[in-house]
Amino acid sequence: MPKSPRFLPKTIDQTRSRLIEILVYPSVQLLDVAGPLQVFASANEHVLRSGGHAPYALRTVAMEGRVASSAGLELVAMPLPDVKSPVDTLVVAGGSGVMVACDDPILTGWLSARAMVARRTASVCTGAFLLASCGMLDGRRVTTHWSFCAELAERYPAALVEPDPIFLNDGPIWTSAGVTAGIDLA
Repeated sequence: MPKSPRFLPKTIDQTRSRLIEILVYPSVQLLDVAGPLQVFASANEHVLRSGGHAPYALRTVAMEGRVASSAGLELVAMPLPDVKSPVDTLVVAGGSGVMVACDDPILTGWLSARAMVARRTASVCTGAFLLASCGMLDGRRVTTHWSFCAELAERYPAALVEPDPIFLNDGPIWTSAGVTAGIDLA
C-alpha cells in the first residue's frame, strides 16, 4: 500500500462503503475467510486513520447463523441476504465442505442469483468448485489450488482451468489459488 493517505482512485465514491460479502458454509477453510476479510478490514483502518470514510462494509453470510470451520472455530455469520439487495463484491471461500455445498440447491440457487447483482464475484481456493457448480466458470479462465486443478477441470470441463497463476480475472469473475493467494486476490 502506498504511503500516501490518498491511495483510493478518484473513481471510487469515498462517501459510501462498498459491500463485501464472504460466503461461508460448514467445514469452510478458516484462512480462506480470514485472509481476504482482514485485507479489507486493514484497508478500512488505514483510510479511517487518514480521516477518510471506510471504503468497505464487511459481511460474512451463510445458510445458517453459526458455521463450524474445518479448524473447528465457529464463525458467526448473517443469514443469506435477499438476492436483489446491492452488493459490490461476493467472495466464496474454499474448504473441505465445498462439495457438500455444491450439492445444496438452495445455496447454489442463491449464489447464482446473488452473483448476477454483484459487480464482481471471487473464489478462494476450492471455492471455485462452488462457482463452477453454478455454471459461472463456463468458458472462463480460472484457477484454484494446484492440487485441485485437475479435478476442477475434470468435473467442469467448460471451465478453462490454469494451474500456475495465483489469481485470475475473467470478466466479473475472479478466482485464486490456495489459502494465501486469497490475500493477494483481495
